Amino acid sequence: MKTFLKIFKDSAYNPFFYTTIPSIPAKKVFKDYFKIAVFLSFVMTLVFSAFLVPRGVSFVKDDAPMLVKEYYPSELEINIEKGQASANVPMPYFIPAKHEGTPPANSQIENILVIDTENNFDTKKFDEYKTYALLTKTDLVTQDSSGSITIKSVNTLPSGVINQDKLLSWVGKVDGALVYVVPVVILLMFVLFFLGYSLYLIPLFFFALITFLISWVKKAPTLTYGNAYKISMYAIVPSLVLKSFLNMVGFLFVPPYLTLFVFLLVVSLNMRENQTLTSSAQ
Repeated sequence: MKTFLKIFKDSAYNPFFYTTIPSIPAKKVFKDYFKIAVFLSFVMTLVFSAFLVPRGVSFVKDDAPMLVKEYYPSELEINIEKGQASANVPMPYFIPAKHEGTPPANSQIENILVIDTENNFDTKKFDEYKTYALLTKTDLVTQDSSGSITIKSVNTLPSGVINQDKLLSWVGKVDGALVYVVPVVILLMFVLFFLGYSLYLIPLFFFALITFLISWVKKAPTLTYGNAYKISMYAIVPSLVLKSFLNMVGFLFVPPYLTLFVFLLVVSLNMRENQTLTSSAQ
């Protein structure tokens, strides 16, 4: 924590520290950057886990079984075998929608799924069914919220029988595996956050050019591109902290220009006019 605070404080505003960055070995610069990445990844994982994991566990234990019983009729049994679908109900068979979520813009949705294995897919009939999905003998047809239709061959689906008891059995297996699934999900979350912060090293190649130009505008002594990149690795830290904070308080989308603006502000404030910047080797 002390290391994070020191790096953040120096990165945010410490003109003297920025004069010393060119002389800092590249290995230490990367080490400091990854310390920040690990710390932010840990905090982000902690916050998002505390918010998402209880809700996920509650969904699997309570909501999922209820949804299966509510939406999947107990008498319905779908059989997929040799690339063809069949069902034990009269055709066409309708599973009504509950009118939750945003329906496709081109129609008024009345059904979640319509099963019609006696007829091939027909656009006109699909529109008449007013459904999110249609299962024919050979195709599974779906449409998204914009009304775009996707056709998937039943041959690509796994063979087997689908009924309410089997779906409840699957939910039960997931419930029983939560003790293993939750730690894996949390670890995966940390890894994804860390990779996200690490990927900022790529746009920093462009940001380093900005740092190089600012040093020229500020009339600072000649700065090599390598040293400009090292300076940029510290200058991006306040942007990463701000972005992480905004994500944690609910602003999941942070526009890229905000990151660039904060970066430019940090570089401009810390690279003062005529300050001594050494261009020693990395």
